[in-house]
Amino acid sequence: MKRVSGILGSITFKLALTYTLIFGTSVAALFYFVYLSTTGFVIEQKEAAIDADVTGFQETFERSGVTGLIIAINRRAIGGSSRDGIYLLVDSVGNTLAGNLRGWPRNIVPDDVWLNFSINDQRRAEPETADVRAKQYVVQGGQQNYMLLVGRDVRDAREFRSRLLDSLNVGLGITLALGLLGGLIFSSTIMRRIAAITRTCRSIMSGDLTQRVAISHQNDELGQLSHSINAMLDQIERLMNGMRQVSDNVAHDLRTPLTRLRSRLESAARHLNDPTQRETIEGAIGDADSLLATFAALLRIARAEAGSQRTFVDIDLNAIAEEVVDLYSPLAEDKGLTFVSQFEPGLIARGDPNLIGQALANLLDNAIKYTEKGSVTVALTTKDGRPAIVVADTGPGVPEAYRGKVLERLFRLEQSRTSPGSGLGLSLVAAVAKSHGLELKLEDNMPGLRVTLRFAQQRALPAPKPEAQKLLPPKPQPETKPAPAGAEAA
Repeated sequence: MKRVSGILGSITFKLALTYTLIFGTSVAALFYFVYLSTTGFVIEQKEAAIDADVTGFQETFERSGVTGLIIAINRRAIGGSSRDGIYLLVDSVGNTLAGNLRGWPRNIVPDDVWLNFSINDQRRAEPETADVRAKQYVVQGGQQNYMLLVGRDVRDAREFRSRLLDSLNVGLGITLALGLLGGLIFSSTIMRRIAAITRTCRSIMSGDLTQRVAISHQNDELGQLSHSINAMLDQIERLMNGMRQVSDNVAHDLRTPLTRLRSRLESAARHLNDPTQRETIEGAIGDADSLLATFAALLRIARAEAGSQRTFVDIDLNAIAEEVVDLYSPLAEDKGLTFVSQFEPGLIARGDPNLIGQALANLLDNAIKYTEKGSVTVALTTKDGRPAIVVADTGPGVPEAYRGKVLERLFRLEQSRTSPGSGLGLSLVAAVAKSHGLELKLEDNMPGLRVTLRFAQQRALPAPKPEAQKLLPPKPQPETKPAPAGAEAA
């Protein structure tokens, strides 16, 4: 059903349907032109026969008078020379003198110079109602006038017209049906090829740059498009490999001198006795550490954005969350915060465990760093049948207008600029969410911020583990410990 719905909603089917409607309209116009021309010709033949009879009667009347006219009419009406002919001659008071009608018709419907009426036809084996189209004339015979009625039974013409109309309607219906069927077949064929291109593009978007579009018809438009896409992908892969090589070279070329610089500064600080100079050098060491951390964070974001789903495995979210919580709960305890962890057992998802752990670590590091009092909560739960990681705090939160901006690299809120950090923590979380197809949502925790990472689907569940809950009571707030290496705060 979904496949049929996709075909009906495709642009190819809509184009085929539009063409079918245009073609059907043209065929209908042609059919009805043939219908009107043909049926009009048949009626015109009937009318021409009536005019010919009238002309003959007039000539007979001029030669032989009323008596000759009566004989001619009876010969036509009774002799059967015209099976569909209708004739009647009456005197001035309505008495029938000749013809195959008993009296003047009562239900006459005038049509310009023509008359239309129905009669009970007794000429055939079974009585039938005949439809007659006729003309009437006044015959002046001396002191008395006569009325002449000459017509034709048009049942055959009307039956022919009805059958022709039915045939044309059936033909039009078959034309439209074949057009729609052709549209479905055409759309299905095109959709299969487009779906193959779409699947390849999605695989490439997930990080597998080795995928290429299969080409089955090289000479048509889609084949040429596939050739162009593959050529573009080859170029993108070359550029990505070049950028990756450059990144690795830059990482080596910059990290090494920065590390040497830091070591030399530490060595110099150990040989200085002047407190002012020592403080200056320690500040320089801190700046070098910040540069190294920022550079490492940028590399991790680049790797997360270029991550391939081919390396994804089924991961136990509980195990990853417990490991990260064990690392960060002491920091919350030292700061005097209430740290709560609530894990729903048996949650399995697919992804890179290192990147998922890094994203959770960054969320907890941010929550602890910007929460001065209150609590930090991390939860593993299920929302709409999909596993979700939720980190909430009671800090200052993020205004709604900036919740999209804080996911950008190096962006920091004004109140956060005095805190240590590079503004890359949430950028890494956003990169991990994008590479894993996760739904990332920032909401108001009233007070504070609540961040939700929801996975695409729940994997097969292992044996359930006991629910883990940790509650650390608040303690007097000591000096905040530095965040572990690898966790970048926003």
